[in-house]
Amino acid sequence: MSPPDSNAALRWSAAPLALLLALGLLDQQVVAPLIAVIAAGLGVSVAEAGLAVSAYAVAASAAALLIGPVSDARGRRPFLLAATALLAAAAGLVAGFPGYASFLVARVGAGIAGGTIAALAVAWVGDRVAYERRGRIMALLLGAAMGAAILGQVGAAFASARWGHQPVYAVLAAGAALTLVPLAMLREPRRRFDDRALRLRLAGYQAFFRSATLRRAALAAFCLSASLVGVSTYASGWLQEFRGYTVAEVGLMYGGLGAAVLVVQPLAGPLADRFGKRRFTIATSVALALVTVTLPLLPGWAALVGLLGFGVIGVARMGAFAALRSELAGPRRRAAFLAFSNTASQIGIAAAAAVGSILYGVGFQAVCWGMAGFGVLAVFLVSGIGPPEADTPAAPGDAAA
Repeated sequence: MSPPDSNAALRWSAAPLALLLALGLLDQQVVAPLIAVIAAGLGVSVAEAGLAVSAYAVAASAAALLIGPVSDARGRRPFLLAATALLAAAAGLVAGFPGYASFLVARVGAGIAGGTIAALAVAWVGDRVAYERRGRIMALLLGAAMGAAILGQVGAAFASARWGHQPVYAVLAAGAALTLVPLAMLREPRRRFDDRALRLRLAGYQAFFRSATLRRAALAAFCLSASLVGVSTYASGWLQEFRGYTVAEVGLMYGGLGAAVLVVQPLAGPLADRFGKRRFTIATSVALALVTVTLPLLPGWAALVGLLGFGVIGVARMGAFAALRSELAGPRRRAAFLAFSNTASQIGIAAAAAVGSILYGVGFQAVCWGMAGFGVLAVFLVSGIGPPEADTPAAPGDAAA
C-alpha cells in the first residue's frame, strides 16, 4: 500500500478524478430531469424510458465486479482511461443514432464505464488518503463531482427543451474525450500481475458473502441506492406530467440543488468524521425516508423545495457511506470489496427503476412509499455493520502499492 499523498499531490490527483466523476454522474443522472424529453424523442413512454436506468445499472454492476479485483493487481489508471473512452463512445452513440434500441445499447456501454469509474475513483482515494481524513476528502470529491453534475443538468434541461436530448449527449461525449488528457497524467506505482492472483481475487468474493459485516454493507448499499434513485428517476416526469412544470423549470430546481450541494457537502464531510460515518449515515437515512413519504403531498413550489432537501440529504449521505465502506476491507481487498458493494448498489438501482416503472403507473406516491421502505431497511442494515476486517494473507502476485 502506498503512503498517504501530500496535500499538493492529492489536489493534483483529485482534480481529474472529480471531473471524471462529474461526467460519469451527469451521464447517469441526466436521464432523470430529461426523462420526459427523452421519452418523447424516442417515441416511448416515461416508464419505458425509465427501464434504460435498469439496463445501465445491470451493466455497471457486472463491470465493477470484474474490474475491481483486476485493478487491485494491475492498478487503477489503465481501467479509468478505458472507462472514460467507453463513456465518450456511448454518449456519441446516443448523439449520432436516434432510436430506442441504440439508446439502450448506449446505456449498457455507459453502465460498464460508469461502474468502473465509480469503484476505482473511490478506491484511488482509499489508497491515497488516511482514514482519519477520508470522510472530508471523500465528501469534497463527491460533493464537487455531484454539484458539477447537477449544475450540468441545468444546462442539459434548457438545451433539451430547445434542441432535444441528442446535443446534450454530444457535449457529454466531447467532455469525456477531453478528460482523457489530464487522466493520463495521473501517476501510480507499477504493480505485478499474474493469472493465479486474479483467480484468487475473484474467488475472494465468496469471502464477502460469508462475512456478516461485508454482507450487511453490500445489502445496505443496495437499499441506499434504491431509496435515492427510485425517487429521483421518476420525480422529473411526475413534476412535468402531473404538476405542469416545464423542463426548464425542473432544470432550475436541479440548479438550486447543485448550488446547495456545493455549500452543504463540505460541511457534511467534517460532521461525518466527527460524529462517525455510521451514525451520520443512519441519521441522514432516517431523515431521507421522512422527506420521501411527504414529497407527493407537498403543494406547488413546496414540492420543488422538498425535492431540493431530498437531494441534499441524499448526497450528504453518499460521502459518509462511501468513506465507511472504503475501510471495511483491508487495502489488498479494498477495490474488490468496493466493486462488490457497488455491484449491490447498481442492482439496487436496477431494481428500484424496474419497480418504480410499475409503481409509477399507480402514482408517484406509490413510488415514494416503496423507496422509503428501502431507506428504512438500510437503517437496520447499517446499524448492524461490524468493525473493519483485517486483510487476508497476500495473494500471489501482490505487490506493495
